[in-house]
Amino acid sequence: MIGSGKTIPDRDARDIGFPARAFLSSETDFVILVNDLEAGRSGEIQQIFDRYRLALDTILKSKARRASVHFLVNMLEAYYFADARAVNAVLGTELADCEGDVETIRHPKNELKGSCRGFDEIEHGCRILDTLRACHVLSRWDTCSSLRTMFAWICKVIGEPEGETYQLLEGCYSDVTGDQLRTLPPSL
Repeated sequence: MIGSGKTIPDRDARDIGFPARAFLSSETDFVILVNDLEAGRSGEIQQIFDRYRLALDTILKSKARRASVHFLVNMLEAYYFADARAVNAVLGTELADCEGDVETIRHPKNELKGSCRGFDEIEHGCRILDTLRACHVLSRWDTCSSLRTMFAWICKVIGEPEGETYQLLEGCYSDVTGDQLRTLPPSL
């Protein structure tokens, strides 16, 4: 921050960096900062990522690679459309899996409210998440690059093989958050 002698604002240290450092008290812990990236802010993804990453890098120093930043695009509800079976079971709808990339749905919550009057993001959302199949959501290599990147990062840091289950080997990764995969050391 120009003229202040600080690398990051106090707010970012307090809200991002210090809680991450407190959590990383053991060598087996990791931190994942996840943020909804709603359509109106999609043009700011690089700036948002850089802000969060700078806060983590500044405060965590040598442990910074034990933390990552990821986005749910355009919000958590978008991924429901990749596994319509889960939505239909909870809401009694007759939706089909989205043919395109669910991360391009601009207002997924509004789409759900349009499909099911009375949709409650907490009550129904929790029930949908209980039955949502992540391997089905990530089964197409060319969709869900942001979510796939987060799953790949998790698999890599916990030492799980990046097999075919989540299409992590051949699947697309986020242009913004994907560098976190490439910069991971061989062992953490």
